[in-house]
Amino acid sequence: MRFSLVLATKHRVKELQCFLESLAAQTCTDFELILVDQNADDRLAELIKFYSQKFPILHIKQPEPGLSRARNQGLKHVKGELFGFPDDDCIYPADFLAKVSEFFHSDSAWGGLVINVLDLDSDKEAMLYLPESPGVVDYDKGWIVGMTAALFYRGDFALSVQFDENMGPGTPWGGAEDVDYLYSCLDAGAKTYYDPQIIIRHPTPSKFYSIPQSIQREYNHARGAGFLMRKCKLPLSKVFWRITSPLIYTIQFIFQGRSREAACFPGVSLGRLLGYLGSWKISEQ
Repeated sequence: MRFSLVLATKHRVKELQCFLESLAAQTCTDFELILVDQNADDRLAELIKFYSQKFPILHIKQPEPGLSRARNQGLKHVKGELFGFPDDDCIYPADFLAKVSEFFHSDSAWGGLVINVLDLDSDKEAMLYLPESPGVVDYDKGWIVGMTAALFYRGDFALSVQFDENMGPGTPWGGAEDVDYLYSCLDAGAKTYYDPQIIIRHPTPSKFYSIPQSIQREYNHARGAGFLMRKCKLPLSKVFWRITSPLIYTIQFIFQGRSREAACFPGVSLGRLLGYLGSWKISEQ
């Protein structure tokens, strides 16, 4: 089954080269890369020239800010039976696309697949939260496992579902555009499954950012999550739980000796609260 991989990138060169090298090593070679380049300069020219000899690359210049806007531009060019959204700093194991293809080939009832994201150098979850069990993805499970680089869908949904360009990096609501996109696919009829045994590799943010940078990053993402809670009109009981639950992780991670990660969770709660209240004010205007 042919893949269209929509990758939006800005600033990164070395990390992108590592990802492109992992693509060149795939056992499944039936794919194209739709590379949406948000750099104002031509820093990627040599990389694109080199790897275009190994697999098809459609290079789209999109200097305007906004990750969701860039991905929507890429979606317009999807031609494959399956599509996904790799990050420019992730790595695909050599058999990754083959496993995703086999999943969709084995049962035509599934419209979407969410895979697992592990650290580059260990078999630990790359993001802050704990592992989830496999199973059908509903709105509650999607809240936890929804990460753009982990999402794969059948090609038909590229025409019917877009990212909310008011959300994500480059906007005041700096995250949760991935969960919002997953929700939109569920709304469009994409029966979706989460398989934690199919993995990609991704840098664990807390390893590469300082503590203040990590706190700011998680706070920005959480503002988007607060915006999404308001957008989805969640009942107040769920809003309260999703705002306060990160504080439980703070205590849990402290007892596990993971104080660096624990420092991020109060900012997550604050970001969700302010994102929810801020989006509420906007909706009332």
